[in-house]
Amino acid sequence: MTKHKSEDDDIFSDVLSDSEKVTEGELSDILKNENGIRKKVSRLNLAKFSKLIKQLTLSFMMLKDYKEKHYTNIPWRTIALIVAAILYFINPFDIIPDLLPFLGFTDDAVAFAAIFKSAQTDLMDYCNWKGLNTEEYF
Repeated sequence: MTKHKSEDDDIFSDVLSDSEKVTEGELSDILKNENGIRKKVSRLNLAKFSKLIKQLTLSFMMLKDYKEKHYTNIPWRTIALIVAAILYFINPFDIIPDLLPFLGFTDDAVAFAAIFKSAQTDLMDYCNWKGLNTEEYF
């Protein structure tokens, strides 16, 4: 159990470190690749990761609204964290390669869960601005 917690911490630390280097260009790239990312997300176990999938959907809505300057009441730090987590998710050669059945997405899910937890207040504020029910996402 300790080893698993250490790996979770390593994943979060990697994403946190990577987020410090995120650029507007990477935000644009993520939005351009949304369909491919959603295809990868569709391989997650819906029963096990339903909240995570909903939070990712919410994140894409927020990233689009931020990029289009409809919603800018969010720190760049939160945008960068979410972009870094998505970049980690689409990297097939992360800590546990996505080619391994069932295990490959586990580290990705851990990264997202940690990021969404740390960005929860900003995401909830966005939900309220958008008129969405926060209980559906959190």
